[in-house]
Amino acid sequence: MNRNAWAALVATSAVVVVLILGFRFLGGPGNQRLIRADQRTLQTLAQLAEQINLRWQTGGKTLPPNLDKFPDPAKKNPVTGALFTYRLKSSSEYELCAIFLTDSRNAPDVNTTDPWLHAKGEYCFSFDPAQSVNIPWVPNY
Repeated sequence: MNRNAWAALVATSAVVVVLILGFRFLGGPGNQRLIRADQRTLQTLAQLAEQINLRWQTGGKTLPPNLDKFPDPAKKNPVTGALFTYRLKSSSEYELCAIFLTDSRNAPDVNTTDPWLHAKGEYCFSFDPAQSVNIPWVPNY
């Protein structure tokens, strides 16, 4: 084999190794689609929590008994169309639950202080209406 053939073989091998490591580390395109779907669910859930908190602040510091007075798109999972679950825990605390397609706690670059970490399946987040809600950022791609 001449020098050019060896160089081509080494370059091809390097590309294959990088691709294999990338898929192993990040998962395939299907997994990335599930992660994006969960991010859209989180963003909608956070926006609903923000609306609930606003009603609490402007409505005499009383949490709504249910989500009936909120618009349908605000209380539905944008991916599945299922309604979010809303539960009052006390007069100053509530829960919002959704079904997630992935477990964000095991992501390779996870920030352990992220309040939006969730397990796969149904997962509930607790909210205090006196606290501001941090809306998670979702890339537009």
